[in-house]
Amino acid sequence: MKKKLFIILSIVIGVLVILTLIYFLVLKPYFESKKDLTYGKYRESFVISENRNLESSSNDNSTKDSQANAVVVFWATWCSHCVEEAEDLNRFITSNLGRKIIVVSHDYTKEDLEEYLKEKGYNWFVILDTDKTIREKLDPGSKGIPSSYLVNKDMNILNFHKGKLNLEQFINFSNGVEI
Repeated sequence: MKKKLFIILSIVIGVLVILTLIYFLVLKPYFESKKDLTYGKYRESFVISENRNLESSSNDNSTKDSQANAVVVFWATWCSHCVEEAEDLNRFITSNLGRKIIVVSHDYTKEDLEEYLKEKGYNWFVILDTDKTIREKLDPGSKGIPSSYLVNKDMNILNFHKGKLNLEQFINFSNGVEI
């Protein structure tokens, strides 16, 4: 009787070990790779992407509500107005973890951007666009940073603001209020 119980217990433990291994080696990495890192709730630290396809970063068909709109902020560490805006932008990002927020950096190098984000401890999703191709595609001919856009999943501009914003203005802007 004890031998049968031992065999059954060994089989159950073996199955649990195999299922645990399958989860950690196959399933968990698969589901982690499907998370949209433009949402702060999925990030543990900053993410710098060099994929300049804003449409793929801002298009989320999994949600149909107004939160599916993306806030896109054009920004750089060498821009004094951007740096002045950074703390409010960071507070906006960290208080809206379920909202799609993308910072497009016009920094010259990834190393400069990485150093700044590490130093400040910012948890941002940033697309490095040294050539400013994203801005030109989104809003041809526009210039100046910081600049913020509210876009829908089809990349239509719903709201635009040129210049720095404070936290309250970021909140109002992201809700479609013209600043």
